[in-house]
Formats: sequence, C-alpha cells, structure tokens
Amino acid sequence: MRQRITKIGMASAVLAAVTACGGGGDDRTPVKSITVFGDSLSDVGTYHAATGDAANPGKFTVNPGNVWVENVAAHYGLAVTPNRSLTLDKDASSGATAEVGTATVIGGNGYAEGGARVAMLPSESGIGNNQLVAPVRAQVNRYLQTHDKFPDDGLVLISGGGNDIYAQFSAVCWHTDDNNLGAGNTTLDIATAKIAEAAQAEVDMIRQIRSKGARLIVLISQGNPIASPFWRHYTSPEYQAKGCYTPVTAQQTDAWRAQFNTIVQEAVANMPEVVYVDAQATWGNVQANPARYGFTNLTDKACTNTKLTTSATFCTRATMATPDADQTYFWSDSFHPTPRGHQVLSDQVLELLKSRTR
Repeated sequence: MRQRITKIGMASAVLAAVTACGGGGDDRTPVKSITVFGDSLSDVGTYHAATGDAANPGKFTVNPGNVWVENVAAHYGLAVTPNRSLTLDKDASSGATAEVGTATVIGGNGYAEGGARVAMLPSESGIGNNQLVAPVRAQVNRYLQTHDKFPDDGLVLISGGGNDIYAQFSAVCWHTDDNNLGAGNTTLDIATAKIAEAAQAEVDMIRQIRSKGARLIVLISQGNPIASPFWRHYTSPEYQAKGCYTPVTAQQTDAWRAQFNTIVQEAVANMPEVVYVDAQATWGNVQANPARYGFTNLTDKACTNTKLTTSATFCTRATMATPDADQTYFWSDSFHPTPRGHQVLSDQVLELLKSRTR
C-alpha cells in the first residue's frame, strides 16, 4: 500500500510539473488587463463632463447602463475608464452650448471616443469638437506614446468604421466637407474610395498593434441588419427625393459596409491574434427572433430626452419611453444600442473568447 501511495504521489507531482510548464495544461491566455480603442459603440464615458450630471457617465446608451466593453471587462474582473474628457462644442451640439469643445487627458484605459473615424478628421461627434475627437489610429498612437508595448496578458478591444460610413453619406447627401476636399466635392466614387481607405487604415492599425506585442485583439465588424432610426429615415425614398443633393440609398450604405468589412476581414483572416466579431450576424439573430432576447421594440428610440440634445449621452432611466425600455428596446437613440443590445454583443464576444482566455 505504501509503495502504491508513493507512486500515485510521484505521478501527481509529475503531472503538476508538466501542467505548470504548459505541457498538457491550459494554454489559454490569462486576461489581466484590457485596453479599448474605438468610437461611440465602445465609449465608456468620455463625455461625462459634458452631461453636467455626476450620476450620468455620458455613455452612448441608456445611462448608467453598460456598453459591451464594460461587460467583457467585468467578466475578467476588470474595469474600463475613459482616457480623455471631452466637453460640448458649439458647432456640434445644436445650440446646447456657446463654447468651443475641449479635450483633457485623464488617463484611463478606455481610449474610444464617440464620433471617432478610423483615421481621418473631422470626426463625426454630434456633441464634441470634431477637430479634437481622436480618430481610432490617433488613440492607438496616444497609447503607444506612454507604453512600449501591449502586455502579454492584455486584451485589446476595437470598434471603428461606422463614422466613416456616416461621413461619406453626409459628404454626398448634404455636401458637407468631411473629406477636406471642399463642400460638395465628394462624389459617390470618391466616397467609395474613402471607405476603402478607412478599411485599409484599420488593417494597418491592427498590424501596428500586433507589432507592439498584442496577443489577443477583438475587432468588431460594421453593419447591423436592424436598421437604426437614423438610417431608416434618411435613406428612405421619401427623404432622398427632397433632402439630398445627391441621393445615397440604403443599398449604397449597405454596399459601403460590406466593402469595409470585406477588406478588413480578408486582411485579418491570417492574423491568429485577431478575434473578428461579425456584429451583423450577431444582431441578425435578434432581428430574426427578438422575443428570444427579450426585445419588444426594434424600431423606436428608448430615450425621450431633448436636453441637452437628443443624444443618448444625456439619456438616463428617468428619460426612457417605458420603465423597462433599456432592456426591451434595441435602440437607445437614433444610432446606438440600449444596454440590452450591448449585452447581446458582449455575450457573443465572450463566447468567441471562451477557448482563448481564462
């Protein structure tokens, strides 16, 4: 009996040693830190100061509900806080202020800023200074100014591209100068080329992040089959007939999204560090079966706020269409999901990360 116990003990010791060295053990990446880059989908409160409300973090959803990156961080026992603080701007905030917007570094790990394009200025914030809102590439460069590399046990979360699609819609339909070519000088062909440039800029940015040591990168695709209140209205035939200098149909914006996604997805397919999340497919499941996810409304806005603007940044549980709209409506405002919509996305992200992290 003593000999058998000794052999069992020796075998256990050997197994423990092998596991500790990685042989036959858990080779998933431990997540000890998170860094977030992106746009309003991933913004965790850059505009808090703009709200004037200590209880409202100023996220682009029903506040103070979580956006998807916060759910992912919480799964690993972590948190995401804003890297910068932005204030309202007179040119973007529809009369809410007479001031010029400002930007102040406050040092958090959440670099995403509402309105950010992938690489170009002007940005597309509806409330902040669009010459100051940092493009996603500039966010990454700011991180690298103070960090030599990304940590081995770090997770990088990225969203970007939606504001580039909006910028091209605006430049063609409304003749705004979003490409620095002069107002009214962006044709449909130029806009399509600019979408390709934005997609390539995202690919180059991912390569940069990989080259700086990132071992695990979550990248969210563009597009959502659940048409937002904004896109339903402004790409409708009725609006297009009277509201655009040059019509930009829903089919055109869908083609831009597909173009952006195809360029990015094909480029990252051979990058083992990248987890590509097909958000259109994820939210397509909601569209196909909303009741399964607890949704009763996929068309209207959950938020009724008009002060300081109609942006979800100023939306709280006190300004909801119904008492449970943050969980039963998909859209918070004209562009952004409710906390429940974000939960669907973060659940998919965590499912994809399950075999890669611990």
